[in-house]
Amino acid sequence: MSSVDEFCDSLFSKEPESPGSVSLTIDVSDPSEQFEVFLLIMTNGLKKWYGDKINIISVSLAHIQKLKEYFISFSINIHVDQEPKPDIYSVDNSAYLHKSKLEDMRFTVVGPTSLYTIWFSFAIL
Repeated sequence: MSSVDEFCDSLFSKEPESPGSVSLTIDVSDPSEQFEVFLLIMTNGLKKWYGDKINIISVSLAHIQKLKEYFISFSINIHVDQEPKPDIYSVDNSAYLHKSKLEDMRFTVVGPTSLYTIWFSFAIL
């Protein structure tokens, strides 16, 4: 694929394929760029289902599961952790730029009552 958008168009144009059956070749220079590509793929999938404005609280568990199936098709696990939103919190979504391992990179979305943390790991198939 020549671009992330073309990959997403192809990926989300059909039902998820079997684990490890989809080839994703991305030309990135460091792990943080790889993380950003995975975030873009996730966002494109959500936009397909919810339009350009995605409200985290309207994302269904069924669509989260479907995203997991799409990601595992190219050997990546997507994780979405939910925790109650504390009274005082700080979100630094640029901290991943200082990490060297994909599994350590996090992106947090704040909902009305919860914090949702998204991260990725390589699937062992």
